[in-house]
Amino acid sequence: MGNKKRTILSLPLSMLIMLILLLFAHPNQAATPIPTKYKAKFEQQVSKHYQRLSPHKKVIDKQFTRHKTTVQHIIKQLDAKKLPRSLVLIPMIESTFDRHAVSHAKAAGLWQLMPATAKRFGLTVSNTKDERFNIARSTDAAMQYLIFLYNKFDQDLKLTLAAYNSGEGRVQRALKRVVDKHFSALRLPNETVDYVHKFYALEKLVDLNALASSISSTHSPFAISKVSINNDVVFLKQLFETKTVINMKPIKPIITLKPLSD
Repeated sequence: MGNKKRTILSLPLSMLIMLILLLFAHPNQAATPIPTKYKAKFEQQVSKHYQRLSPHKKVIDKQFTRHKTTVQHIIKQLDAKKLPRSLVLIPMIESTFDRHAVSHAKAAGLWQLMPATAKRFGLTVSNTKDERFNIARSTDAAMQYLIFLYNKFDQDLKLTLAAYNSGEGRVQRALKRVVDKHFSALRLPNETVDYVHKFYALEKLVDLNALASSISSTHSPFAISKVSINNDVVFLKQLFETKTVINMKPIKPIITLKPLSD
């Protein structure tokens, strides 16, 4: 035992430091460093989206404030699951917090979950009941999905977001085709590439600490006219659009048909 101690202590200082780092390194943190060329490219694309979003910061912040109860519920769930708080930004990009949103690809709800994904994580999706429109239930399912993706891709947030948008299978296949295991090195659909860059631009624009704390506003969400809210939602959907979203909120029929008499 004494000989082992003397052997370790006799090692050069640089080797001792390296040994300590290896002993205490977390396996998920042992990722390949991002090459400078990818970092520059990534930051350039994020900056492009930031310049597009930043003039509309006021309307974006207003939408977060209107949905502060939902926002804070999501942040609590993210904290409990040890996921990055920034993932609270996903519903803004996906649906602008419109729980009635439906895409032509049949993704639906706050988190724009596809039917197969929703069922996979415990939601009921049928002709008579669709829990993707239930904020609490859909958020639970989204949390499970995000935990799965975050762990699958070694807690790499960029890959997690890419997989959320285009599917984990597509991202896995893209990773197998490259040497540098970094998001910017992958060949992915333009929609997915823009989605990830847009997320990071929004993260720079929005104060996440303010979202997590009690959101104070001089304007009550209930004091804003319905027309103003609808206009903001339409505008924001166009601003964040990654796929066509339509609103399936029930509307009154133009003509009411009387039932036929026997």
